[in-house]
Amino acid sequence: MVTNQLWFISAAALGEGLAVGMANGVDLGVLYRAILESVGDSFVARHDGPSIFAGHYDPSFTVGLCLKDLGLLEELQGGVAAPMVMTDAARSAFRDAGDRYGTGVGELHVAKRLEDDAGLSFRMDGDWTPPWEVDDD
Repeated sequence: MVTNQLWFISAAALGEGLAVGMANGVDLGVLYRAILESVGDSFVARHDGPSIFAGHYDPSFTVGLCLKDLGLLEELQGGVAAPMVMTDAARSAFRDAGDRYGTGVGELHVAKRLEDDAGLSFRMDGDWTPPWEVDDD
């Protein structure tokens, strides 16, 4: 559950970072390269960024599955005697994505909601082969 907790927080944060950069005039390609060459680099940036750029938002894991796990995390975080603001914020962002697009859509619709609200497009030309189709041989 902890790995998924960190994944969901990171996916929501990646969308927000893309939105902030683009809304302030940074070219998406330049922004993505900067993320990958900085402390912003992560498995989520490398794995999920291309799914956002391709516009399919990774249908291999749905918003509904994210919400299920975030619900389990809500139970588990009750044992922590401190606020879990990042997890709560991610839960809220994924609930919003589920309310807007349905729970059967790809998990990265958590970023699409920012595109829609801000009038941005995170589409980027390139060979954004879905991670599940990459031949590692």
